[in-house]
Amino acid sequence: MLFGYNFRRYYIKRKHVKAYFSTIFTFLAFTLLYTGCNKKQKQNTSSQYTEENRTHTKNTHTLYPSKGEGFVLDDQKGEVHQIYIENNQLLFKDISQPVLLLHFFSPWSRPCQGEAPYLTQLQKKYADEVFVIGILVHPDKHLETLDNFIRKYDADYFITTGKENDRFIRQILSKLHLSNTIPIPLTIIYHGGHYYRHYEGAVPIEMIEHDIKTILK
Repeated sequence: MLFGYNFRRYYIKRKHVKAYFSTIFTFLAFTLLYTGCNKKQKQNTSSQYTEENRTHTKNTHTLYPSKGEGFVLDDQKGEVHQIYIENNQLLFKDISQPVLLLHFFSPWSRPCQGEAPYLTQLQKKYADEVFVIGILVHPDKHLETLDNFIRKYDADYFITTGKENDRFIRQILSKLHLSNTIPIPLTIIYHGGHYYRHYEGAVPIEMIEHDIKTILK
């Protein structure tokens, strides 16, 4: 009887031990499997994130948006620049200079005639930092006199004469909360696509250059 009792105790104890180790083994196996899957999932996510960033960086141009209202500005020589307005920022794909100078003008305006050669000087002096865009107001009315204006007043910078000029002007004026009656000339400075300052009417070129130097410090 004693032998049977001891054997029964030994059998039950051994059964419990086997069950205990079996439970531990199952738990460890499940933990290792879960950890491996989770690690693999994190690696895949990280790899995907890196690849997406790499692709985005590769396809992203300086200050070029994925959305926004676009404008094609072109001159008489066939030079074209695409500019977008996204919120209050001016964005562009093919202009590398950080400072953009928008100059709204008409060839008949005496102040515009007086400022043209100084804008040319700024463009040449700060060729790597400043890009000047002359925007002919109402090109359909003043296009015939533009060539004479360029030659006589040495306006040697990009001057857009395209059909989208007026629409672009309206949008810029709206963003800056300016009247549709443009005070000729109107010069606006953008830095990195963001508005910096504007000048209504003729101003000394030294004032514009001072602001450019301040930006570039």
